[in-house]
Amino acid sequence: MVALLSAIGLTVACGENSGRADAGGKPRAAASTAAGRPERSGPLTAVELKAALLTAEQAVGFEITDGRSRDGAAPESSFDGEETVSPEVCRHVKEATSGDGEEASAASSIMYPAGTSISPRSTSLMSYPEEAARARMTHLREAVGACGRFRFSNKFGRSSVTSEVLKVPDLGEDALRYRTLSRLGSSGFAWTLVTVVRVGGVIATMQVMVPTGPMTPEKLATFKPEPGPEEAVTATLIKNVTKAGST
Repeated sequence: MVALLSAIGLTVACGENSGRADAGGKPRAAASTAAGRPERSGPLTAVELKAALLTAEQAVGFEITDGRSRDGAAPESSFDGEETVSPEVCRHVKEATSGDGEEASAASSIMYPAGTSISPRSTSLMSYPEEAARARMTHLREAVGACGRFRFSNKFGRSSVTSEVLKVPDLGEDALRYRTLSRLGSSGFAWTLVTVVRVGGVIATMQVMVPTGPMTPEKLATFKPEPGPEEAVTATLIKNVTKAGST
């Protein structure tokens, strides 16, 4: 599993839009920030972000197996320099849960449906100055719109990816949801379902991953992840983040 996660770059790393997204993931005008969240002078710390992660009691139906946090950007690894994405703008789509080197702090956890070790849900929180968070969401939204198909290669091999934008609940101040299918050659396929929400300067990501072996298109379609079991815990996560940003 770890090798597959690494192969498709889904290991968890610890024009501007100020509105929420509509049901199709497009920005729309929102009420003033002060109406729902007090202004904050700077990014959250790693301690504050970690406290906003889901607790075992909140993650109903899931088991949390990992959690970590850090201040500052993650150190660049040798793996980062070995990977190419074409077109390059599509790297935003592939690495939505990873830091971009500009984050002030980050926290992450992984959870699985209770009693299983399949279809992991990874949660990532990254804190920025608010203007930087808005810009990151804008770049991601533009990339998702432009990257219906793209390719990437790394030390594990070459892969092709298709993506589609999905409807997203009314969460936070800006939200986006999309699904990707990575074709991994002889290793099979990997579906992902990604929900990204901005609350102030924090970007929260919930990612569902469903890896499969080689199979026919008809069978592959039956594994396509749909929004469902993680919806309630995602809403709870955003409440945690909103609370953390108001203290």
